[in-house]
Amino acid sequence: MELTPAQLQRYEEDGLLFLPRVFTDAEVDALHTATKELARIDHPSRVLEKDSQTVRALHGCHLTSEVMARLTRLPRLLRPAEQIVGGAAYVYQFKVNFKAAFGGDVWKWHQDYIFWRKGDGMAEPRCVNVMVYLDEVTEFNGPLMCIPRSQRHGMIDVDAARGRGGWQDNVSADLKYSLDRETIARLVEDGGIVAPKGPRGSVLIFHPNLAHGSTPNLSPWDRTMLIVTYNSVANVPRPPGEPRPEFLVSRDARPLTALAGEALVA
Repeated sequence: MELTPAQLQRYEEDGLLFLPRVFTDAEVDALHTATKELARIDHPSRVLEKDSQTVRALHGCHLTSEVMARLTRLPRLLRPAEQIVGGAAYVYQFKVNFKAAFGGDVWKWHQDYIFWRKGDGMAEPRCVNVMVYLDEVTEFNGPLMCIPRSQRHGMIDVDAARGRGGWQDNVSADLKYSLDRETIARLVEDGGIVAPKGPRGSVLIFHPNLAHGSTPNLSPWDRTMLIVTYNSVANVPRPPGEPRPEFLVSRDARPLTALAGEALVA
């Protein structure tokens, strides 16, 4: 699968592109099964909510799960990523963001690239987020809210919030770099707010400088999203200090080779 010129233009203008039903129910079931198995493992790559019980996120799943590793090489994900970054790409980050029913906490308004620039030394935002909906996303279960065209402002530099000082500050409800109210109001006045909703198996592609966030999930329905961040092999970061853990930032920058077919599961 490749994006059409019209789709690429829409991504360039708005900073996001929504594609419904890219994956079948059987494929989503396989991914869901893998996430549930990984979520049971007590490992630093598993992040919990403030209640210390509810799983908030998993990281680096493609390093230990065959189906997740295979997912990153599917042409329907890799080809669009290569089109957007302008050539060969590798997996920079792989994560699953849970928004558990009744317990999924907020993700404050933020841009992703600032974390990668300041934390990892990524020179340019020559990367792209490809998000797969593992649950149906509705207006009730904490959909991702995005501000169209906000990526045109580039990286908005903000001061780091006080936290524990480790990499956990980048993935907790108290984000290290979040955008203030005045900035969000200004961005929304220009671009508005959208919350792409759709069935499980849908895909949302969005720019690393797109401002986004989500509210707590007060509904009885889970909202699980899998995110592959592809980076150009010409944009490998140079950490300013001690590198973050490999499950957060891949150290394998070899270009991915697309699978011969689109089969995720046998």
